[in-house]
Amino acid sequence: MTERDPSPQHEETIVAVKPGFGAAKRGSSAEPSQPGRRLPWLALATAFLVLLAAAVFFVLPDWVEEQAANAPVAAPAVVEAPEPAGPVLSEEELAALETRAESLLADLLPQQARLEELSAADWGGSEWERYEETARSGDDALLADAFTEAASAYEAALAVGEGLLGRSGEIIRAALDSGLQALDAGNSELAIEQFDLVLGIEPGNAAAQAGRARAERLPEVIALVRQGDELRQARQFEAAADAYRGALAIDGRWDPARAALGAVMADIERSSFDTLLSGGFAALADEDFEEAQSNFLAALAMRADSAEARDGLTLAEQGIELAQIEMAEARAFAFERRELWDRAIAQYESALAADATLEFALAGLARSRERSDLDAKLVNLIDKPELLLTDSVLAEAELLVAQARAIADPGARLDEQLVRLDELILAATTPLPVQLESDELTEVTVFRVGRLGTFSATQIEVRPGTYTVVGSRRGYRDIRKTFTVLPGREMTPISVICVEPI
Repeated sequence: MTERDPSPQHEETIVAVKPGFGAAKRGSSAEPSQPGRRLPWLALATAFLVLLAAAVFFVLPDWVEEQAANAPVAAPAVVEAPEPAGPVLSEEELAALETRAESLLADLLPQQARLEELSAADWGGSEWERYEETARSGDDALLADAFTEAASAYEAALAVGEGLLGRSGEIIRAALDSGLQALDAGNSELAIEQFDLVLGIEPGNAAAQAGRARAERLPEVIALVRQGDELRQARQFEAAADAYRGALAIDGRWDPARAALGAVMADIERSSFDTLLSGGFAALADEDFEEAQSNFLAALAMRADSAEARDGLTLAEQGIELAQIEMAEARAFAFERRELWDRAIAQYESALAADATLEFALAGLARSRERSDLDAKLVNLIDKPELLLTDSVLAEAELLVAQARAIADPGARLDEQLVRLDELILAATTPLPVQLESDELTEVTVFRVGRLGTFSATQIEVRPGTYTVVGSRRGYRDIRKTFTVLPGREMTPISVICVEPI
């Protein structure tokens, strides 16, 4: 069985048409001519026929001959051999061809839908027209059961469609690149045009949408950057930085704003560094060494390798050290004048910690320690006058007073201490009366005074202190008593009688 022809083949026939001059008869509804008017028209018709006949007999033969002479000689007709008949296909082969054609159509339909989504009609040009025509010819062939022609058309259409899809991708990529380049160049109009081209092909393209949004606000970004440049030129660095930050807040990918912000931040850092250096050296000139130290330390925190800041810090620290030494010396002398020896010692030690060779500090430290020791001993004796009741301590106290009186400029505190200690020494060395009572039978002896013998009552005078009295009598146990004599304290009589027989 042969494949069914999608359109019946017919030989083209040419039909000759006789020219006619008479009009077709009208319908029966036409009105008949009036007899009175028929003769003039008949005369006219007769005259026309006569003229026509003359033309046929006299003019027509000459014209025919002229045309025959000028006409080219026709070549003999070539008789084409009939095309050989196609192979006879089975029902199974026809079904397979139909399945293939339908399968290709199934592939073509989503491709057509995708190209329509990409608005291929707007940019495809002649290729899109070819695509549509080829696809339609495949549809026509499929409807005419010409499956081989349909399959061929669909394959051709698919190939053209793939080319269009690839072309759409190239257009999108090229337009995206051009749009981004236009953004970088600050040309917002061209960028919008390129991104719109992409969105016309692929409306949901995220990169184009984002790029277009950036392009729309690009003039605002550029204006802020220009404002920042003007402020930076005027050395209003902080305000310029704010302008650049405003631009980046709108478009964080705008490289000129980012670069400008980095540059102005460097200006700010440099200006701050210079200000710190200037302030530090000005403070050195004013001998405000602590302020200078603070400025130079801040400058080094910004630029650790700055030789100027490092040298300035050295000068500030030396100034602080000298100032501290001078302050320590002044304070130490002040504490000495006020006889606050422990605090004076602390100041001298502080100065020597900075410089162990300071002569004033060495001498002052020795002097202050000596006076501090003297002061401590005097305070101890004054606070504990009973210590003077011991001969050895009393002797030391008298020596201590002599040493204190040898000091050239003793000070009010030492003078008061010496007056008080003199009083205590005098009291400790002034004898006081002590009344003793006995039975005239007991032998009485007072150690450190002597043997008193027997008596009924007697009085002795002794220096303040602690004494021991002993009474003895033959046949009786000795009696021993200890008593203390204190200045300003009246004593009751002391009874010394042996009353316990042995």
